Amino acid sequence: MSRSKAGVLGSFHRHALRFAGVLLAATALAGCFPEEEKKAAEGTVSDPKNPIYFTYAEYPTQVSLVRFAQELGYWDKAGIRPKFVGGVDAGQLPALVGKGEVTFANFMFNRALAAVANGVDLKVIAAQSYTTRDEPHMTYFTRADSTISVDNLKELEGKTVGLASLGGCAEFILKDLLTKNGIDVKKVKFLTQAESLLQQSVENGSVALAVIHPPLNGVMRADKALKAAFSDYDNSQEDGGSAPISANGEFIRKYPAQTKEFVGIIAKTANWINANPDKAGDISAKVTGFSREYVTKYYYVNNLILDENQLQFWWGLLDRVGSLKPDQAKLKPSDIATNEYNPYAPSAALIASQKDNLKVLTATEY
Repeated sequence: MSRSKAGVLGSFHRHALRFAGVLLAATALAGCFPEEEKKAAEGTVSDPKNPIYFTYAEYPTQVSLVRFAQELGYWDKAGIRPKFVGGVDAGQLPALVGKGEVTFANFMFNRALAAVANGVDLKVIAAQSYTTRDEPHMTYFTRADSTISVDNLKELEGKTVGLASLGGCAEFILKDLLTKNGIDVKKVKFLTQAESLLQQSVENGSVALAVIHPPLNGVMRADKALKAAFSDYDNSQEDGGSAPISANGEFIRKYPAQTKEFVGIIAKTANWINANPDKAGDISAKVTGFSREYVTKYYYVNNLILDENQLQFWWGLLDRVGSLKPDQAKLKPSDIATNEYNPYAPSAALIASQKDNLKVLTATEY
């Protein structure tokens, strides 16, 4: 055997022995692996010493429950913790959640319905915002001199509506309102544009109506050149503003204990925000950079428990506007959503309505 060949074989054997040694060491370590770490890795317990990280997409001008919880320090001692990955258009989120590129996300239930109907691996695991007259999910702004109002929607025919994205609440709840009032939706143009740019678009007249969510709707209320014409409450009252939390299916099956802790933390956060609106406003201003006097917030479902009534609302709405597809019509809320991971829900089943969820079940002091 040549010297060079012998050298190569010798090197190979040395690497093989070294690899075998590493493998034996790893096996030995596995045998000594602490039971808590093993259970955390298997998702059967949520261990703060061995946290599991999830990804969450958020624009700088948004303040999610995940971000609020971080500001309140709720993730610091949790067995599950966030990694923020920047803003993503709501229309892209369901696919990213299904692939696991984003672990949890909030978007309107109709997007989750469409995703599941198309085979996307996601599950709705927690409720979220709750529309009230004083704290709506969306506000519709016009120029101060506009004659467009909830009682004069005919004025929108031939004009342009500005909204952040198509396929969600901004499009469909407005179309529902227009349809129910006899407006020809085909005569209304829809322009997608970042909400932060819509203020100027309304002012200069390039859009006649802008659909705005918190916290930016407070900034626009302070603009004397604009006015709040109406809100989503005028169309659907409390039923249309949930925007629940969806989760990657593989993640929640692998980490059920951590998922349950995640829902528990954001439910505690939501209840705290409802009980402490002024302090929540301070946090919103700090995170977004908006002036404190202008920021607004969502109102949240108590304990973030999911109900049948708010989810079923979307089948009727999509049917009214002619967007309900056969594969979506075959599904029911329980096919898409569950309270299984909510530690404050009475069971995994959806409750009938929020009338069955009036008691706040977490501490709201801070």
